[in-house]
Amino acid sequence: MLNVAISDWVVATTSDDEMVHGYVEAIAWQQGIAFVHVIASDQDEIIGHQMEVKLASVKKLPESVMETEADVMNLIDIALSVRDEQWFVELSATLRNLQSQESKTTKDKEIPGHIINRLGVDQL
Repeated sequence: MLNVAISDWVVATTSDDEMVHGYVEAIAWQQGIAFVHVIASDQDEIIGHQMEVKLASVKKLPESVMETEADVMNLIDIALSVRDEQWFVELSATLRNLQSQESKTTKDKEIPGHIINRLGVDQL
């Protein structure tokens, strides 16, 4: 039996051989089916929809650790895209905590004029 639960982040393949990346919204154990809310796929038209996938094709993604502001900001983007207000509020609180901790430890290390955005170092 698979170790997959509702709300787990997964990758899977549909019966039409479409790759889906998303989170589990429901599981029909007797039918061997998981219902995945798709946030990324090789087929753009299924993004944002719920897809049925066989449990045998589901692979649970490892849980990530939110170590940096960028990690949390990426998750905030996902929370906004799936319109999960509670998760957004939780992540916003985590971001504020990280910012207060990082501001205490990184003020001495900042290089004036060195611009960093969420995609990496600006190439100016």
